[in-house]
Amino acid sequence: MSFETGSRAWRVLGAVAAAAVAVAAGLLTSQGRLPAAVGWTVEVVAAAATGLLVLLVFLPRRRGQRAEPPPGAAPARPELGGTGAIHILRISELDPIRLGVHPAWKLPGGAAMPPYVPRTADAELDRALARGGLVLVQGDAAAGKTRTAYEAVLRNAARLGWEAVVVPQDETALRELARTPPPRAVVWLDDIERYLTTDSLDDNLLTALCPRMRSDSVVLATLRTRAREDLGIDAEGTGGRSRRVLTRVTPVHLERRLDRAETAAAHRHRTDARIAGAIVGDTGGGLAEYVAAGPQAVQRWRSGREGENEPGAALVSAAVDLRRAGYLDPVPLDWLMTLHPVYLSDRFRARFGETDLAGALDWAVQPVRGASSCLIPAGPNRYVAFDYLVDSVDPGDEVPEAIWQRLLGTHLLTADQMFRIARAAVRFERLSEATRLWTGLARGRDQFAMFNLGWAAQASGDEASAEQWYLRAAEAGNSWAMSSLGTLAENRDDVAMAELWYRRAGEAGDTTGMTNLGGLFAQTGRIDQAREAYRQAAAAGDPNGSRKEAVLELLHGDRKRGADLLRRVALAGDPAAVRLMGLLSQTDEQEPHRPDVEALRRLAAEMGDGEAALDLARNLWNQGDLDAAETWFRRAAEGENGRVAEFGLAVLLEQRGRGGDAEQWYRHSAEHGLPEAMLNLGTLLQERGEYDEAESWYYRALRSGHLPAEVNLGALHWRRGNLEEGRSWYQRAADRGDALAKQALENLEARG
Repeated sequence: MSFETGSRAWRVLGAVAAAAVAVAAGLLTSQGRLPAAVGWTVEVVAAAATGLLVLLVFLPRRRGQRAEPPPGAAPARPELGGTGAIHILRISELDPIRLGVHPAWKLPGGAAMPPYVPRTADAELDRALARGGLVLVQGDAAAGKTRTAYEAVLRNAARLGWEAVVVPQDETALRELARTPPPRAVVWLDDIERYLTTDSLDDNLLTALCPRMRSDSVVLATLRTRAREDLGIDAEGTGGRSRRVLTRVTPVHLERRLDRAETAAAHRHRTDARIAGAIVGDTGGGLAEYVAAGPQAVQRWRSGREGENEPGAALVSAAVDLRRAGYLDPVPLDWLMTLHPVYLSDRFRARFGETDLAGALDWAVQPVRGASSCLIPAGPNRYVAFDYLVDSVDPGDEVPEAIWQRLLGTHLLTADQMFRIARAAVRFERLSEATRLWTGLARGRDQFAMFNLGWAAQASGDEASAEQWYLRAAEAGNSWAMSSLGTLAENRDDVAMAELWYRRAGEAGDTTGMTNLGGLFAQTGRIDQAREAYRQAAAAGDPNGSRKEAVLELLHGDRKRGADLLRRVALAGDPAAVRLMGLLSQTDEQEPHRPDVEALRRLAAEMGDGEAALDLARNLWNQGDLDAAETWFRRAAEGENGRVAEFGLAVLLEQRGRGGDAEQWYRHSAEHGLPEAMLNLGTLLQERGEYDEAESWYYRALRSGHLPAEVNLGALHWRRGNLEEGRSWYQRAADRGDALAKQALENLEARG
């Protein structure tokens, strides 16, 4: 696509100028240098002018002729059937691309999508769908989450009585859907983070969408692993009821790479070149990302930044960073036009000056291998960044200041958008920007904004201000604030006030307040009241209540009943209960093998418990299942005790003859401080003659208290011809009783 010279060029310049006026007006207004009424008017007029000029740029010159899409450009996301913001699709009408499955790269004369390769997680997903409620498929970007969910709908529709899939356009539509939910339907929430704000997905809404104990109505959602981390679902802090709902859902995890059984299934479909390329070639990634051309899209973006098309890559970078900063909706083109200069190099500016924005946009939306493009059209003059690119960015990389100024400088954000941006600002340690957004919302008496301001004050150490904001939020009906007021009171030993606020929180529907009340009762010796509080929390759907009641029984009541209750909670998928069961099983070493305990340990590993994953990897290794052991060592390496798992993986890989991979993992473990890994890494280096680095690692192991390194230093110096130095190290080890060193000295003596 190329712009015509003359009038179109002037329209582009006009659009850029108008966009700049809008940004300037927003900044001056936000800084107090321009009256709000004037600034808002200027910004709206400028934004309208920008939109009009952008529209004129892309209008064809001849009237009565429809504008054609740029040659080879990715098609805009098609609208789903139905009316308004809620789209209802019959099962027979489902199209994977329209539901969010990434397009596959094209084969001449081939099907649009490759055959589905069954995943190990399919069985777990089928069981979860049969139970009903909220079902969450979680994994990395382009791991195949949406395709797996789509295939699960087709597979289970007849069995579970589903007649339609309902797709709300956004969080507002989701709330509207809950008022009159259709029966026998799947509510489809692809990329569930787009629907999560403060109260868009709470227990009441879930119950309305899919009544408990019914599988003919279910909410099926997908969530990227990085998005879960960004949401802070598993951490304390700001948020809304949505996040708390997700903490009680055990996700169905989808691994990025195929396991052994999945690879065997993929081989049955290797007549499709896309599948064959993924499983036969050394792609370094997973099947789904290979089919969606994810790595190639990252490479195209990188090549653009390095000079292939800097302006096009700059448009993509702006869209990526807007999403990282919490703006999850399709981005207006004029925003990208305004922001893209931030990403241009000084060399490009000096050499080319004015940007060919039309050519840049054409490059950015060009599908990679006919699959996903770096910048995906999502409506008239609106675009979203390919999520694979978003997740390829290091989480620690800063978002440019201009992005935050663009977002905070507009007065057209919805409350939901403001909450998302504030949450991202907290993640990037920009608490002042988050506070500014929450303060604006609090002026309208938004209870969640007031609660978050209380949290921000408490995080800053200002408990007096925190209490004031919590009080205002509680008066507006925020049950989280009531719980926080109870915690503040408990921290200052005001038991009566803590009990009052916890009770009010529980009565307002906050199960955490009720479990906190149970804990307060238990600490003050009121065991029967504690038991009742925990039961009320459990009856409201909070597994914390059942688990804490179980612990209460173990400590203060019927130990057998407590163990049985804890086992039931664990088998229902509560991670904390699973870990507690593991601890209980270790208290009696004479207890015979228990299959249920083994099952619980595996469940703990599957739910992210690093220690359980490490134990499982060791057991699988001992049983001879080396492929499975390698998989679990890799998963355990992501946990808190990752350096031990990294070492175990390195030893396993070395045993399997993969020395290069083993060295990489030894190095990871050694750099994370494990002395045994330092020793083994030094040994590998010594064997190939890299004596200096080997000696360095031996000394590091010795400084870490790992005395066997003395023997290795003796052998190293002896091999290098430093006989006396080698003998000295052997002697040090022998003096402390090292049998290997003693044997080495005897051998030296025998040689004379």
